Amino acid sequence: MSDSDRPPLHVLMVEDYPQYYEGLRFELQPHITLDNAPDVATALRLLSAQKYDAMLADMALPPSHSMKEGLGLVEKIVNDEEHALPIIVLTSKDTDANFLRKLMGWRVSMIHKDDRPSGAEVEYAIRLVLRGYFVLSRLPSGGLPEVASAAPAPSTELFSERDFAIFKHLSEEGLTNQQIAYRLGIKEDAVKKGVQRIFRRTNVASRAEAVRWWFEHKEEFL
Repeated sequence: MSDSDRPPLHVLMVEDYPQYYEGLRFELQPHITLDNAPDVATALRLLSAQKYDAMLADMALPPSHSMKEGLGLVEKIVNDEEHALPIIVLTSKDTDANFLRKLMGWRVSMIHKDDRPSGAEVEYAIRLVLRGYFVLSRLPSGGLPEVASAAPAPSTELFSERDFAIFKHLSEEGLTNQQIAYRLGIKEDAVKKGVQRIFRRTNVASRAEAVRWWFEHKEEFL
């Protein structure tokens, strides 16, 4: 992957084991800036205070160090449309078919720590997830038929219905985020996040480039 294909990313990691965080932070430099939250409360505070491109979340978090805390955090973020972001679960806990069915239903990816992923592999997984891919590093062999039957149907759509509407207003009418928010009846921050997703999906860095991409490809979506 060339540097031109690796725009800088800001990622939040939720991990209470500082040595693991520091090691991964070092390996992800310089293309990914990795912040860390050692618990759920700190993670929610950081997510409300600044924008992140994605989140890496351990499941065994304080105070119980069971999977309850990690799953609760992931569910809260997935169900919060205004602050939702791509998530990859990093866990060393044993996983079963029920756990993986839950992740699939949320479209949350997973990398097992026991697979000892390198920084380059984690970075590649993050960039895949940002492009809409669903990543699992392993499946329980005994549960494969059940997991497969519960997997969400693959989507061929590059944009959600809302993001498509945002993209169309931005490109066809040249509307500002505020104007698009008024037109669609949503918050301006939701438009801003939609524009950011559009930039990632189309691999552009500006509204002008996005408009050019729209007119070059719109026939594929109409």
